[in-house]
Amino acid sequence: MRTAITDLLGIERPILSAGMGRVAYAELVAAVCNAGGLGVFGAGSNPPDVTRQNIREIRKLTDKPFGSNSPLALPNGRENAIVALEEEVPVINYSMGKGDWIVKRAHAYGGKVIASVNSVHLAKRAEDQGVDAIIAAGYEAAGHAGEVPTFVLIPRLKEVVKIPVIAAGGVANGAGLVAALALGASGVSMGTRIWTTKECVAHQNFKNKAVESEVTDTLFSDRFDGIPCRVMNTPASARIAGGAPLNVFRIFLESFSIARELKTPYLKLLRDVIGLGPKEAFNMMRMARMLKMGAISRATGDVVRGQFAAGMGVGLVHDIPTVAEVMDRIMEEADAVQRELTFASGNGKPGLLRSA
Repeated sequence: MRTAITDLLGIERPILSAGMGRVAYAELVAAVCNAGGLGVFGAGSNPPDVTRQNIREIRKLTDKPFGSNSPLALPNGRENAIVALEEEVPVINYSMGKGDWIVKRAHAYGGKVIASVNSVHLAKRAEDQGVDAIIAAGYEAAGHAGEVPTFVLIPRLKEVVKIPVIAAGGVANGAGLVAALALGASGVSMGTRIWTTKECVAHQNFKNKAVESEVTDTLFSDRFDGIPCRVMNTPASARIAGGAPLNVFRIFLESFSIARELKTPYLKLLRDVIGLGPKEAFNMMRMARMLKMGAISRATGDVVRGQFAAGMGVGLVHDIPTVAEVMDRIMEEADAVQRELTFASGNGKPGLLRSA
């Protein structure tokens, strides 16, 4: 299937895996690449040496193009973007910050840059910064989603930007892929459908919970880290979304272990947080709580005390296959939908996908 995104990135299928922090590691990324899509490593707040190690491991597991995602506002975010540039990762994906410097350095070695956005304003700004494409996260998406539903956001962005648009949010099967392309997207980025696979490091308990979930079993709130964010509905997440107070003393005690996990000198971490100002410092404490809950989720699979990002598409997840099986299935479903649309039109002409 050929689209503007497959041509731009040198991939066979217009499917990207989301750069999920602490989830999208080397094995998962390489599996997506080897199945014809673009796997994106989730650097997140990982220590830079962990990011470098994973990038080099990905290269051992695949000879296909791959990406690396860095949320610039997170601890280690800028540092991880620099590591990806130093390693000359084929595709750099960034969010939560200004990326013109990334574009300049990536283009110098022939790399491509994709900005993750969730609004028309951010999409325009990213295009002005020189990115090659944008991933547009609509309301249905996991993590820091936007306020506009994906299937309204995509056609609106096609009206205001000239670069390729990749749809994120609510896409978990072949019908979603066809719909996104019909609305003007050149590809899709999937998170929830990709982390519910055998290659993902997510705990089996959360994978099982995803299979049991309905499309309504997520929560969207700015109480998690100060920015509207969508996560799986767990008892712990529900308490936070419902207004559970932040235990500042507990966060302070846990901040020492967080600094060790991030491999950041404690005084530097403290200075950086204080330097953000009262409001942002409070949000960083919220983020620290999320990091702790995420660590619980990964280590113990505790679906009561833990937290895991998931989009509304979780209700479309019904099994835990391999990445290759997911990718093949989505393409087969897309072809079936295409044939149904062509048959329904009654004109015998090639449809959307076959003419792409």
